[in-house]
Amino acid sequence: MLTMSAPRETSLPSRKGRCPGALAPMPAKDGLLVRLRVSGAVLSSVALRRLASAGAGFGNGIFELTSRGNLQMRGVRDADLPSLTEVLSGLGLIDDDAGAEAIRNVLVSPLTGLDSGVDVGPIGKALEDALAQDKALRALPAKFGFLVDNGGPLSLAQESADVRFDFCADRNMFAVGLAGTAQSAVPLGLCEARDVVEAGFVIARAFLRFGGAMTKPPARMRNLLSACSARMIAETAGLRPDPAPKRARCAEASPIGVIELGEGRLCLGVGAPFGRLSAEMLAAAADAAEIHARGEIRLTPWRALIIPRVAEDRADVLRGLLSRLDFVTERDDPRLAVVACIGASGCDCAAADTQADALYLAPVAKWLGRAGVALHVSGCEKGCARPAAAPYTLVAKAGGYDLIVDGAPSGRAFATELSVTAAAAILAGRGEARLEGQPFLSKLIERKREP
Repeated sequence: MLTMSAPRETSLPSRKGRCPGALAPMPAKDGLLVRLRVSGAVLSSVALRRLASAGAGFGNGIFELTSRGNLQMRGVRDADLPSLTEVLSGLGLIDDDAGAEAIRNVLVSPLTGLDSGVDVGPIGKALEDALAQDKALRALPAKFGFLVDNGGPLSLAQESADVRFDFCADRNMFAVGLAGTAQSAVPLGLCEARDVVEAGFVIARAFLRFGGAMTKPPARMRNLLSACSARMIAETAGLRPDPAPKRARCAEASPIGVIELGEGRLCLGVGAPFGRLSAEMLAAAADAAEIHARGEIRLTPWRALIIPRVAEDRADVLRGLLSRLDFVTERDDPRLAVVACIGASGCDCAAADTQADALYLAPVAKWLGRAGVALHVSGCEKGCARPAAAPYTLVAKAGGYDLIVDGAPSGRAFATELSVTAAAAILAGRGEARLEGQPFLSKLIERKREP
């Protein structure tokens, strides 16, 4: 059993690079951005319907699903913020204070409690509570995150986290890792399910302790590991650096479509195009979950909603209904091959209407033949929609798009000052062997040398 040390009585800096929350909304070009950290990423249809109504009444009716399984509301007016806060409080989505809210960066498997994997929902909730109760931990960087994967069919293996716990069925224990995916994270050892919460707590305290001794405090766990050995952190947490075998690299998870969990148990996953949802779409999803399933919706880090426990004879009807409302319901939908930020309509930093351009480029991205996301269209170098590398990234600048190949938005450009049609032609040319004979793209291939 791990031993939890007493809190240190020391003055700690405030969280760096603040992310928006419900109690600490962030000003944006289109109004206040209010991010909801939904515990366990589970909402009832009643709650989702009320959120849809609140988004239309107090904001501009636009919602976004984030890559951490959060739901954010755009365009909220300052004068309406107190009324919105009252609604959120009634739904149990308000913390005691903004600091407690900000520290709850815990991602759990979206199908936990439904699939064959261990139920990590209670573990995730207990970890959230432990983190929120220790005010010293509010000095953690704003994006510092935890992940608990149950080893089920909709794996979080490809999602990165500062501190991760991956269930290993053959050991009946959790593999503890730092700063990466299940494959790339630095291993710390194994722990029992009952020790996950305490291990996460102690590792977070170790990050502050060792990071505080550095000249420049680390922004993420990977920065700390450049100056501090993983063994030191493992020993602090009472772990033995005797890792479980690394998982083989797996494809990006796809929650879209009917998900069969055996014994007639079905879930339906539907995507939000580029993570964006209207209030009408949210209300429709709530109605669908209530009428055709059990009235529950789960958020995912893949910008998709999952409706659990769909009746077997209703799955196709439900999918057709949501497809007509602009949800992504098929796994081969070209929009799944592209990620894009809100763009110039909602962000002063963005130099282009990224989502309109992403929609135009989606067929090209799809036929590049890459699994998962092939293209990232970013409004600026920050790359909010996907900070990590993508096979192809377009970064909007004043003079057009820069194209980066196999890199992050801040990487070195392969081509610069491209119009969206020129970018499409270059991308089509790079995938020409696969695209041959596609009538929709023939003109783009012919123009691939357009300046």
